[in-house]
Amino acid sequence: MASLVGQLPFALENANGYKVWEDPSFIKWRKRDPHVTLRCHDSVEVDISVSNSAVWDDDAVHEALTSAAFWTNGLPFVKSLSGHWKFFLASSPPDVPLNFHKSSFQDSKWEAIPVPSNWQMHGFDRPIYTNVVYPFPLDPPNVPAENPTGCYRTYFHIPKEWQGRRILLHFEAVDSAFCAWINGVPVGYSQDSRLPAEFEISDYCYPHGSDKKNVLAVQVFRWSDGSYLEDQDHWWLSGIHRDVLLLAKPQVFIADYFFKSNLAEDFSLADIQVNTCQL
Repeated sequence: MASLVGQLPFALENANGYKVWEDPSFIKWRKRDPHVTLRCHDSVEVDISVSNSAVWDDDAVHEALTSAAFWTNGLPFVKSLSGHWKFFLASSPPDVPLNFHKSSFQDSKWEAIPVPSNWQMHGFDRPIYTNVVYPFPLDPPNVPAENPTGCYRTYFHIPKEWQGRRILLHFEAVDSAFCAWINGVPVGYSQDSRLPAEFEISDYCYPHGSDKKNVLAVQVFRWSDGSYLEDQDHWWLSGIHRDVLLLAKPQVFIADYFFKSNLAEDFSLADIQVNTCQL
């Protein structure tokens, strides 16, 4: 866990055996509150050629990337980060490469993996199927010390049209817990394998015109205390398995909204009340 020590404003692990991914009271940091799906209107390009690298004979990766492109098509302030990312799988958190999240880290010898995907479907680790039995010894909230940990890195530039706008980093879903950095700065932590996680990264990105690439690094833990709640009749697969987006918002924007309808007793008319939340 050397890559995390001293980098985050909380202790992910200490000499007393504390591990944040085994702490039920801590499930997020800097993560925006859940909200309705909101995009910034006005297109996005997704490189679907990475689907040709799939190690199984079906259309899963191609369809995943096509879906990512479909949902962001025609939106100038949405950028999909789907594609090949640099990837390294450590056998456990303490074995993560030192400072892999820093911009200066050399990842040229790392392998590449499509995002979104599960790393078990690309020759890393192994998939596990269970029905009613947990895939590890039952000792909540603790998980095995042998906890495969995926290290991801990718690069991006901020478009010219985004100048002066707030930048959000949006993960559609990651299994099961993860930390994220932008240019070596920690920007968030999240658990929950099937729900989005969103973080504001405006202050940590190199702006348009900079000769420096922005570096996004992500550390994904296969097991967390949340794995006890997510146990069910399914295949256990890990990684960044849904799209990752950059969103550019105005300085003040609608962050969430609520609709409430009132219908007359004789069904002759109805009114709709709309409440919005701004940031």
